[in-house]
Amino acid sequence: MIRYVIDGRSLQDGSAVRGIGTYLRGLLAGLESLGVSKDVSLMLERGSPLPPTLVSAGFTTHPSRLLPVNRHLRALLDPLQVSRALRAQPPELYHAVEYAQPLLPRIPVVVTVHDLIPFVMPRLYPWLHRERALAMRQLRHADAVIAVSHSTADDLERIAGVDRSRITVIGEGVTLPSRMSDAQLTKVKQRLHLPDRFVLAVGTFDPRKRIGALTSVVRRLRADHDVALVIAGFQGSFAAAVQRSVRDARIDTVTRVVGHVTDEDLVALYQLAECLIFTSAYEGFGLPPLEAMAAGTPVAVFDNSSLAEVVGDAALLVEDGRIPAMADAVSSLLGDPQERQRRAVMGRARAARFTWDRAAQATLSVYSEVLASS
Repeated sequence: MIRYVIDGRSLQDGSAVRGIGTYLRGLLAGLESLGVSKDVSLMLERGSPLPPTLVSAGFTTHPSRLLPVNRHLRALLDPLQVSRALRAQPPELYHAVEYAQPLLPRIPVVVTVHDLIPFVMPRLYPWLHRERALAMRQLRHADAVIAVSHSTADDLERIAGVDRSRITVIGEGVTLPSRMSDAQLTKVKQRLHLPDRFVLAVGTFDPRKRIGALTSVVRRLRADHDVALVIAGFQGSFAAAVQRSVRDARIDTVTRVVGHVTDEDLVALYQLAECLIFTSAYEGFGLPPLEAMAAGTPVAVFDNSSLAEVVGDAALLVEDGRIPAMADAVSSLLGDPQERQRRAVMGRARAARFTWDRAAQATLSVYSEVLASS
């Protein structure tokens, strides 16, 4: 009998390069490290390629393949098709990692919730609010819910009506990368055509990420520092808005938008940057600040949602939305090499607390508790 089935479809589509893909790869790497790969089977989509590294790591695939479904319909149709697949080949427990909770399941169900942002900010995401309404209402029926932060746990209780006793907070993880050599960093710098001195922003700048706040901060910084801006991350339909904001702030000649980059190049970007500036208005967890700290990069964030619990006192924490205050804080950092080094050391120490092995072990504990009580 299959023990645990985890929805692995996020590794087969565009989510593979977003936060959900990072979460799933990290969790599976942690489970592999703990030696339980043989107990885990991935629920995958029919007709899409298998994630080869995961198969070679010892994870099996569930015999029932799900039909390809447009992502806008997935939250509506998944409860039915996941239920059908699990009834055909039932495991001991099913783990949904993104709204794929089965309807009227006959086995215990664990759901990971990364955020409830479409319900916190419905005006910014009216389509997601509509698409995920049914899935959100189902959350209160899961046997256990994993929240990636205490902030998300609060949202689950307040908005989705999930009993707090069924919520377990398990933060995401990160791997502390080794310091890349000067020669390696120079190669990346030349290949990506990076400026000599820059601040970094990472992510897809949908409205919640506040590209206007970022460009305004950088415009103010340039009054005292000869520093450029590098933006990493796939922008998709938001690319025009990013370019427009850069032009409006009159920093287009000193801004480099590099798009999606490999994991190795992202580490290089972190290690080459003077600081990561994170202007997001709301995060379920906030992985880029944690990744930057792991790479030894000073970080500045606005104080909202989950960010303070992720960065602790290792980052510059600025009152939410205060652009002049953010610019002043980063400006002080840029002018003080000793403070940048101190923040780098503090950040590495903070990031070391967040490991995928720890997250995987805590997840297994949730599985055990659910099975024991079922």
